Parts: sequence; structure tokens; C-alpha cells
Amino acid sequence: MAPSARSALVTLAATASLACLAAPCRAADSDDEQSDAKSADAKKDADDESAEKSAKSERGDDDAKKDDAKSKDQTFGHAGQLGLRAGIVVGYRMVLRYANSPYCAEPKPTTTPTNQQKFCGYGAPLSVDVGLSFGVFDFFEPFAWARFGLGADNHSDTNPLLLVGAGARLYTMSDAAFKIFIEPAVALELEDGQGTAAWQTIDPEYKKDLVFHLAAGPQLDVHPNFGLYATGGLTVGVVRALAASLDLNIGLQGRFP
Repeated sequence: MAPSARSALVTLAATASLACLAAPCRAADSDDEQSDAKSADAKKDADDESAEKSAKSERGDDDAKKDDAKSKDQTFGHAGQLGLRAGIVVGYRMVLRYANSPYCAEPKPTTTPTNQQKFCGYGAPLSVDVGLSFGVFDFFEPFAWARFGLGADNHSDTNPLLLVGAGARLYTMSDAAFKIFIEPAVALELEDGQGTAAWQTIDPEYKKDLVFHLAAGPQLDVHPNFGLYATGGLTVGVVRALAASLDLNIGLQGRFP
């Protein structure tokens, strides 16, 4: 073989050897590049996830702050508010007559006036309570008050009840939506008699009566300007007769501002 041909073969063999040796290096470089790319993708995903969690956390904190602020704003104290309320009253009335008190039951024709029934108990006619109030403090709400009977009291032959007075509501847990209150009040009872003949045998005196009222019950303020209440109490008159009414009052109260 000619020297030039051998030289060419040697050169070709050397080139092939170098190519075979370099191939693993290129493969390794390719693997490293793919690994670096995967690592970069994984880091990017982790950064995105961390950013998303941080954003959610910030939104959660903002929502919590808003809820706290709303909760602080949504208090239910009555201080500075003008209130108007109305309720339906049902009751049971007990009367102990004085000598010149009106009869408390239909008089018996065969019984002398002085021997007519002295003590009576009966269901009182339905009545409506209305009150105008102002919250001096959250816990202290004085009011002007009136009660109007929806029917005459035929047991005592009196016209529909008319009470006018004043009192106050004293609240526990005064800034909460649900609260308990007590309600002392005084009033004048102003209605007079119907004048039915059978009740006139003793010339009854329908005096203006002094009435003391004490009740207690719960109130649920469903809105800072609106609430529902119920009371149970006692209303006592002392002038016309010694009379007491056990009352149940259910009503609504609106307040402004």
C-alpha cells in the first residue's frame, strides 16, 4: 500500500476514534441541560405556588380585617337613638274592691250592694302599648308610654282602658343583639264608667287611678334600627280599687338614626 494511502487511513481512524470519545460528552452535556431546565421549571412552579399562597393569605387577612371592622360597626346599643315601639298586650286582671269601688262583676239583683262580690279575677280585654323613647346610654332608655284598650271592661262597666305615663328600660348586655331588660313605669288611668244602670246602685266612683308597672323580658335587635321584644309583668292600680293585671306584651321597636 502506498504511503499516502496509509496516512489517509490513519487520519480517518483517528478522526473516528475522537468522534466516538466525544459522543458521551455531548450526551452528558445534553442530560445536564435537561436537568437544569427541569430544575428551573420546578423552581418557577414553587415560586408561583408560594406567591399564590401569599396572595391568598393577604386576601384572607384583608377579609378578616373587614369582618372585624364590620363587627365593630354592627353594635346594637341604643344610645343617641330615638325609638318608637308598639305591642299587643294580653292580661289577667284581679280586683279587690274598696267600699265605693265600681263592681268587678255583674251585680246580683238579690244581693244588697254592700254584699256584692268583693274580689274578682278575669281576662282583661286586649290592649295596645305604644312608647316613645330615647337612649341616653346604651343601657338606659327612658320613654313616654300609653296603653289603649281595644274593648270595654264589662266586668267593671268601664270604657276601654286609657293609661298615660312614663318609665325607662334598663338593659343588660346593652350593645349585644340579644339583651334582657327590666321596665319600671308609672301612669295615670283615665277612662271612666259606661253608666250601665245595674252598676249604679252604689253610685260608683271612677276615680283617676295611679298605676305602677314593672315588667321584664328579652329583646332581639335584628338590625341596629329594628328589634323585637316580649315582656311579662305586673300593672297595679291603687286608687279606684286595689287592682293588678298580669301582662304579656309582644311588640316591635324601630329606632333612628
